[in-house]
Amino acid sequence: MRFQWMVLSLLMLSGTASFLYINHYQAITASQSAEAQLSDQAIRLQQDLATKNSMIQQLQNEIIQLSRQAEEVRSKVEEMKTLEQELTQLLPPSQAPQPDKPVSAPAQTADREYSSLPVTAQQLELLTSSALASYTSVGQELDKLQAKWQQSKLTILLERERFKRIPNIWPTRSRVVTSPFGYRKDPFTNQSSFHRGIDIAGAMDDPVMATGTGTVVTVAFDPFHGHHVILEHADGLRTWYMHLNSVLVQLGEHVECGQSIGKLGTSGRSTGPHLHYEVVQHGKSTDPQPFLP
Repeated sequence: MRFQWMVLSLLMLSGTASFLYINHYQAITASQSAEAQLSDQAIRLQQDLATKNSMIQQLQNEIIQLSRQAEEVRSKVEEMKTLEQELTQLLPPSQAPQPDKPVSAPAQTADREYSSLPVTAQQLELLTSSALASYTSVGQELDKLQAKWQQSKLTILLERERFKRIPNIWPTRSRVVTSPFGYRKDPFTNQSSFHRGIDIAGAMDDPVMATGTGTVVTVAFDPFHGHHVILEHADGLRTWYMHLNSVLVQLGEHVECGQSIGKLGTSGRSTGPHLHYEVVQHGKSTDPQPFLP
């Protein structure tokens, strides 16, 4: 009986030890599994953090690029404004553009719902790409607009220069026309003749001015025209200034509109101090009256 009790006790001790060992083994295994899971989670978190840091750096770089492009666009807009002002100054007042009327902004309505969902990295990337594309497109359009306006400015300047080369002012201070263009009775022969210009009365040595920008192509004297100057302008136009008392320009000289080229006189075939002013277009004398203001 005693032996049986001892065997039973040994069996109970053995079972208890086995139970304790199994529990200890399970605890160790569970602890190792938990550590492995925590390690995996830590690695994933580190990877996510590295990805987010990289994305943040990329976004920062793109924001910097957008900022630079914004400065370039702003600079181009200022150039456009300056060029527009220059073009406006070149135009006559009646053709100058009028300021745009202010347009009322549409009334804004409050959103009925407010979304607090965070913006995803993909949405930020799409937004940045869209902004970059928009800035690029605007920059290209501004480049085209700038080139177009520069060409318009050049065209206007050339047109203004061409206009300056067309006779458009009176050649003398006096506005008294004593003999118009066309048929008249010759004061020397009393016979009908064709007068190829106009005679403008004046005082001796009154200034005679170039009626348009041009080049001196003739400086000469003869018994009929007296001292005279011929200027060449644009569009096949030439102007003649006859019966001068003296000449102030030289052959080949460039003269500006309004510049004094001689002094009024009565040299050559003349009955008194006056200027014979003549406009010749493509080799044919034409009435100077349309060229006078």
